[in-house]
Amino acid sequence: MNLLIINPIIRPNEKPMCIPHGLAILANIVRKRFPDINITFLDINGYRYTEQQVKQIIRTTDFDVVFIGGLIPVYKQVIDLSEYIKQVNPNATIVAGGSVAMSVPEELLRHSKVDIICMGEGEVTGLEIIKTLNNGSKISDIDGITYLKNNKFIKTPTRQFIKDLDTESALPAYDLLPMDIYTNINVLGMGKEIDFVTARGCPYNCSFCYQPWGHKQRLHSIEFMKRAIRHLVYEYDIDFIAFMDDEFMANIKRLNEFLDIRNKYFPDLYWSGTGRTNITVKHEDLIKKCRNSGCVDISYGFESGSPKMLKSMHKAQTIEMMEKTIQITRKYGLPTATSFIIGMPGETKETCKETLDFALRNNISLASLMFATPYPGTEIFDFAVKTGRITDVHKFALSLKDARDFVVNLTDDFTDEELITKRQEMIDLSNENYYKFITRDQIKEKIKDLFGPLMDKTNFDDKDLENRMKYGGIGMF
Repeated sequence: MNLLIINPIIRPNEKPMCIPHGLAILANIVRKRFPDINITFLDINGYRYTEQQVKQIIRTTDFDVVFIGGLIPVYKQVIDLSEYIKQVNPNATIVAGGSVAMSVPEELLRHSKVDIICMGEGEVTGLEIIKTLNNGSKISDIDGITYLKNNKFIKTPTRQFIKDLDTESALPAYDLLPMDIYTNINVLGMGKEIDFVTARGCPYNCSFCYQPWGHKQRLHSIEFMKRAIRHLVYEYDIDFIAFMDDEFMANIKRLNEFLDIRNKYFPDLYWSGTGRTNITVKHEDLIKKCRNSGCVDISYGFESGSPKMLKSMHKAQTIEMMEKTIQITRKYGLPTATSFIIGMPGETKETCKETLDFALRNNISLASLMFATPYPGTEIFDFAVKTGRITDVHKFALSLKDARDFVVNLTDDFTDEELITKRQEMIDLSNENYYKFITRDQIKEKIKDLFGPLMDKTNFDDKDLENRMKYGGIGMF
């Protein structure tokens, strides 16, 4: 059997920030379990191939099965790619996974040439699909898939989550990816960088977040993390790791263990991770330890400066927690890496003013301000459908891009034009105030203090600085 794995492009106007973890993990597991299968990994996002280049590669590649996946904004690409794949090889079986498939399985099956949707984690289900297709068994015996038969949607029994990530999952097949590209983009950190995921699931339940991996966090062990970091450092000379877990700081015990192994085995490694205000305000000593152990950034989803909006989002945090978090991050010289959202259901001119006032009062920028986007599978998506704001899920999915692109208005107080204008006004006013608090040259000096010798390995200009602020990362102090 010949297997083609495709990673579609996302955010085409930006650098390719993140490696395709799910697809690359699947590739590594497949070649270990089925060494006779020939794997071709078409990383469109990494190489930024043109449409013609992609078609040329597909035309000249032997494949029997195609796995394709990604986030929901690649929905149109999956449809287009599946159409072309079937033109080249009508007998190929196309399997789709990730949120692009899991959150809208019936729409994708109805409007594309995809044959099977992998509903959930792909490590076990993906292997079963390959085994079944290889020996000619019935796909109806596979748990955790959705497919179309005789114009009827068939959904097999749900597969349970992986219990032990260490044994049932694996490292991504880094050797199949353009690591020279991914490790030199300098979007997340400095020097040679990579992003990494150490857990699945999130203990929180924000109304705007699609969370298919459950609300009980499952963790890779500290020993797995140590082996993974050693591999990345020695094979790819990695200087910086961005931990992209939904909530990297949620497990205090494991975080402390990570800091200890970092200091003992990888003292030159810099890193960033995702945080939570309720954890930071209770564990200031841990933030200090992080800062003294190579941490250069902890990112927080503040989302709003309005208590009303925080409650409606189920953020489980208060304005006081957010302000205390800013104080703590500044105390230890860390950036105030925060994200905000405008246009949630119930947003008004007054709640927008509360968010702007919060930014002005705390001398932060709203450069990362995003539009509330009702991604399928979220609570606010259900709201948008119920209130008639989304009437055609397929057309809506085709329109999805980045959350900084306006798609649909979930408010009652603003017209579309007013909401778009309000967002830009809030960004401009907060930036005007923020740069009275600190200059760009002072920001660059703080970044140099954070990264030390890694700055000598990195070209860093004003455009890079603005981009990092836009995405809520290193750049705001």
